Amino acid sequence: MKSFTAPRSLTGTGARFALLMVMVTAAAVPTFDILLSILRDRGDKGVSQLRGTMGCLYAAGFDPRGSDLDNLMATMRRGGLLTKCFAEHAERPYAGLLATLALFVLAALVYWFLPAVRDRRRRTVAVGEVDADGTLDVELAALHERTGIRSALRFRVDPARMTSGAAVYGRTGSYTVCLHAGLLARRGTDPEGFRAVVLHELAHVHHRDVDYAYASTALWRVFVLLALLPTLAMDAWITVLALSGTDSPWWPDAATVIFASAGSGLLLAGLVHLARADLLRRRELHADVQAVEWGADPAKWDRPEPPGNASVVPLLYRLTAPLRTHPGWAERRRVLVDTGRLSRISPLEMFLTGASAALLTSSLGTLNFLGEGSTSLWLAVALVAPVICLVLGAPIIRARRTPVGRTGSGAVAGLWLGCGLLVGEWVESGRYRVDWFMPQPQYLLAFLFIAAVPTVWWSQTLRLCLGLPRRMQRRAAAVLCAAVTAAVLWSGLWWWELGGRRIALGGGDMGGGGLAKYYARTVPGFWREYTMDLSGLSWGLALITPLHREQLAGAATILMWLVPLVLLLLHRPGARPRMRRTLVAGLAGGLVAWAGVALASFMLHFQRPGTPKERTGPFLVVHEWWTIVAVMAACLLTAALVAAFSRRHQLPRALIAAQVTQLAAYAGVFLLYAADGCLGPLNTVFDRCQWHTDNGLNVGRAVVLLTLVSTVLGSACAALTGVGAAGAVRWVRRRRAAAGGSVRAHVPAPAPAAVAPVRRAAVLLRAGTVLALGAPAVLLTVVATTTPTSPAMSARLQQESTEQVKQPPDKQPTKPPGKNEAETAKLRSWQTWSWLNNGGAVHVRQVARAALSLKKEILRTAAQERNVNGKVNVDEKTFNRLCGALGKWAAEAGDYFPVPVQDLQKPWSNALSRLRHGARNCQAVTTPPNGNPPRTPAERERLFNASLDEVVKGITDLGNAYRSIYKTADTHGK
Repeated sequence: MKSFTAPRSLTGTGARFALLMVMVTAAAVPTFDILLSILRDRGDKGVSQLRGTMGCLYAAGFDPRGSDLDNLMATMRRGGLLTKCFAEHAERPYAGLLATLALFVLAALVYWFLPAVRDRRRRTVAVGEVDADGTLDVELAALHERTGIRSALRFRVDPARMTSGAAVYGRTGSYTVCLHAGLLARRGTDPEGFRAVVLHELAHVHHRDVDYAYASTALWRVFVLLALLPTLAMDAWITVLALSGTDSPWWPDAATVIFASAGSGLLLAGLVHLARADLLRRRELHADVQAVEWGADPAKWDRPEPPGNASVVPLLYRLTAPLRTHPGWAERRRVLVDTGRLSRISPLEMFLTGASAALLTSSLGTLNFLGEGSTSLWLAVALVAPVICLVLGAPIIRARRTPVGRTGSGAVAGLWLGCGLLVGEWVESGRYRVDWFMPQPQYLLAFLFIAAVPTVWWSQTLRLCLGLPRRMQRRAAAVLCAAVTAAVLWSGLWWWELGGRRIALGGGDMGGGGLAKYYARTVPGFWREYTMDLSGLSWGLALITPLHREQLAGAATILMWLVPLVLLLLHRPGARPRMRRTLVAGLAGGLVAWAGVALASFMLHFQRPGTPKERTGPFLVVHEWWTIVAVMAACLLTAALVAAFSRRHQLPRALIAAQVTQLAAYAGVFLLYAADGCLGPLNTVFDRCQWHTDNGLNVGRAVVLLTLVSTVLGSACAALTGVGAAGAVRWVRRRRAAAGGSVRAHVPAPAPAAVAPVRRAAVLLRAGTVLALGAPAVLLTVVATTTPTSPAMSARLQQESTEQVKQPPDKQPTKPPGKNEAETAKLRSWQTWSWLNNGGAVHVRQVARAALSLKKEILRTAAQERNVNGKVNVDEKTFNRLCGALGKWAAEAGDYFPVPVQDLQKPWSNALSRLRHGARNCQAVTTPPNGNPPRTPAERERLFNASLDEVVKGITDLGNAYRSIYKTADTHGK
């Protein structure tokens, strides 16, 4: 039976090159958007600084003198309006996309014509012009035939280069190997060395290194020239203007926005250079190995470092190694001696992949045409996940071909990936932040778990896939595991978007205790006795609720433990790991969960109110919260212990045991509340012993809803913590043993047991185990992720969570009166100007056009010939239509952002309210009764005239309010 082996070219570097080019392309879209906006508005002072995204934020009340948390809450209160502003008020939304397309076309042209330009610049000659006897051409043809390369290949000579090297360049399907003049001289004295150099260059062609290197080089150079350098120049110019005293909405209170923009560009430049250098170095090493496999003499790599490197300080030389595109000769020799070094995962490549993922997610998030939600995040994960799977999977697959092949668990690689995500998030989030540092930056460490969990899970489940008996099973299982890895990575990053960033900004208590306020106002009772419990509940739910209704996250958490369970039970007979201990550990954890729930009930029994009605208030909410804490604590503890005491497959085993614990804990919660009244000191609400099925189902559903997804992900994090703690303990023991001089005797591994025939009873037992655990878990997930949420409850919770916390007068920050008033006036001016130019003026024009149409109809009607009573006939349908249009535009203007200046908001809203009221009355009078009692002509005439008078007054008030708003906004340029 053939083993599941990897192709020789499966190194992950090709996928990393593709990711690099996609990241540069995606970053070009928002970069060109900003540049084109500045060029379009270059004649209007300050306009370019308040267009698009930042202009909408200022219109929504963004305050550069406030805190990041205050601004976040302000934008959350107006989330729908902001999204609408981003989509509707961005001028030429596809300008950046079209410019990026043009950049890509230009880069393709550079890639296509670069070989010809290089030929002309270097003035190379054909081999035949320097091959007097024809032997050189014959030898090169023989080497070409030895490699089996089918692409068009030509050899040329650079007579001006006296080094004994060569270079390869070209484009897809047509390559050129340029031999230096010094290499031809070396051919006579060292023919083996000559062949080694040529085979090395041919290996680059074989591995398609020329395609990767030249395509990325062409794209990067065009991007730097047309996008990056102008952006950095713009940031420098804005900084100079700000330092010179020019009014700017970003200086000095929001200076981080300016520096973050420049920092993002510099990070992109450094990241691309480091990534390209790392990729090219690894491709050089792979080319060395391939040349030796084709017959090159490894002794020809025994060469000293160039003379220039000897004069460099050794420490500085090592520090600058990541910047170089070619490895040193010592490193090359080490790789040829131990080719397994190429399979080791470099911390640098994982760090760069994580930073690339963060930058890619940020760039895709600025593309409005992708829509709302997590579409941009999904695209980023879909591009990054294959790179992670290839980089981590290739060494594992190759290690299967050697009897002593071993690879790491992926934890270290995951931590470096998380560090890259952390750095990228910290830089990119500064684009819209005013604080230099987050109030609680320790929560950024969550990225270490966000990255480590999927990488470790993939590394360990891939080994389980390789243990399956059939090739098709192995391939299908590997594809499924890769998809789950991507879903788990998406879940972690989406958790950060939904709640993690807010917690890091200081909103861990749901925005000043918003959830606590919600419970205090909606659940009647005496909450004063549960202040500490309510605070812990508010903070804890902020951690566990962001993903509790995400169906994709629910599916991912099921597959995280169900797929490894099936793979463990499907292993080859005789090689199947024992699952009995893992399942027993899960049942023991379930007993711990039961004990924890019982202990929480017993401790709260002393605070139990006297009547059942009082117990259904705050007491029941607190009781459910501590039940949730007990369930999650038992699952996390079980996962950590199982992972710490497992030698193989630590994370899958921990997740399986935690899931058994979780299901057992849910059964205990149902029994606790269904048998309420029969449990003595553990009773919650009832005193009479009776079976309460509905009570158990309702409370159990709430517990499942809040813990099903978060418990699995939390158990994975706890398992990694347990693995780390166990590794630290083993390391300390080894250090002590080494210090004491003791040597542990080597115990040979036991011979593999004979393969016994598979019994039908064992097959049925394994199938029953999967069914017994999987069926209830799937059912609970469907119930938890499809349970509808009350819209009123969501709106009320959103209002409570984003409500501004007003400080008492004695705690307000104090500033010099004159300076404070001047800064406040300037800020209000910027905000009002942005409010006008990002939609306010548009709404005013729409209302004015509707009012003008109504006025024209009034004048036309008044000019008609009057009857004997001195009155005119009114076209009711026309007035109904015009009044309806006026009311519609007035309603849309009222739904726009509030005017940033409170004194101006009141007359603005009053004028719009009067317009809407008058328009509604006008429509009501001109609409047929439709079953209502008909009005008399005199009454209709009176109501109609009153509605028109109210409309006229509303228009007058609106004009006065608009002039006041415009006057305030116009001061921003003075």
